[in-house]
Amino acid sequence: MPEILKIKAIQEVVNGVTVYTGWVEGKKIRDVAKIVHITRDGEFINGYQRSELPKHIASITDYVESKDSTILANLVVGFNKTVTFEPLFPGSEFGHLIVPYDPEQPSKDLPGAIVDGQQRSGGVKNSYHESYPLPISIFISENERDYIQQFLILNLGKPLTSVQLNALALYDDIYKPPALAEKAFPLSICEELGFRDPNSPLYGLIKSNGNKDGIIAESSVTEFITNTQRQILQTLGVRVHKDLDDVSRKKFISIINNFWIGVSSVFNDDWKLKSRDMKRTYIVHGTSIIGFSFLCRHMLRVFQTPNMNNSLESILSYEIPSSNFFIQELALIKNHCHFNNGYWTLGLARNPEVENLPYSRRWNDFQNTSSEKQLFATNILRIYEIEKGWRKNYPIYVG
Repeated sequence: MPEILKIKAIQEVVNGVTVYTGWVEGKKIRDVAKIVHITRDGEFINGYQRSELPKHIASITDYVESKDSTILANLVVGFNKTVTFEPLFPGSEFGHLIVPYDPEQPSKDLPGAIVDGQQRSGGVKNSYHESYPLPISIFISENERDYIQQFLILNLGKPLTSVQLNALALYDDIYKPPALAEKAFPLSICEELGFRDPNSPLYGLIKSNGNKDGIIAESSVTEFITNTQRQILQTLGVRVHKDLDDVSRKKFISIINNFWIGVSSVFNDDWKLKSRDMKRTYIVHGTSIIGFSFLCRHMLRVFQTPNMNNSLESILSYEIPSSNFFIQELALIKNHCHFNNGYWTLGLARNPEVENLPYSRRWNDFQNTSSEKQLFATNILRIYEIEKGWRKNYPIYVG
């Protein structure tokens, strides 16, 4: 005979959704509800929970085993539709949730998932108590987005990991607070470039959850997209990214791809040497990626301003800049760039004892900090402007 776990519960309807609150045997909750950790399978992101924290669980176990302990914060658990409510009498809001119970069942087949309370449930399960009831709030749904929505709302004030935030931002059809919603667009473009478009130069190269072998930090790519977003939208004649339709969104992605085709072509030798450890080239280091974002933005202004552009390509005759446009513009600075050897001449040091003291940085000495990114970007833009003939070489004072 299949076993069941009975959960004492009160049924309530909140905003059209049936929910339950009650008490559950804390030692058994892990036998009916799994922990859905965040994972990735190719372009598909699944789950939402961070890894368990052994020290946190141990501290909860210590508390649970102390005298007069009790946990009053509700677990939040979602169950599938194999779980039913059995009222004490017809029409009563009081009763029991009837949950299929099999301690030997694989985790993936359990009827429930713990949305909030994985550390508490683990702490209780590890305790010496034979029985330790826990308060619980329950909803019933087969839709994973309901679980993710509840997790997100419950954790708005908690320090989620960047991996969790980035993954949650990508889910459609759930409420996201404004700060998280703002992250969603660059992350969705990053997804296209790194996981869905095999023709992208960045395909398979972006390091994120589920692609730990990637060599370009996801945060660097999203910062690149954020930095260039406004100029790309202007090129497309679109005011804000929310106004992009399927066609203009593809053009948005094409512009970024065309730029990186230009980078991989002009700096072909460095592109071949790229690796995670940056020992052979800094072409995909975070500082370089951000420097390229400022270059891309500048080059898009050139494309949009025909009288600044001596090439054949401009917004007058082309919808978007081609890879050849970017190749031509990037070629102007190729011989002044040092991604795998030599030194970048960055300007003049502020030194009261030595006037006009040259300041330089070895090719692989840049750090992935805001000040270093700004230093690198300012310098590479200076090189580009000089090669375009817009201004004479001018001193940048550093320090």
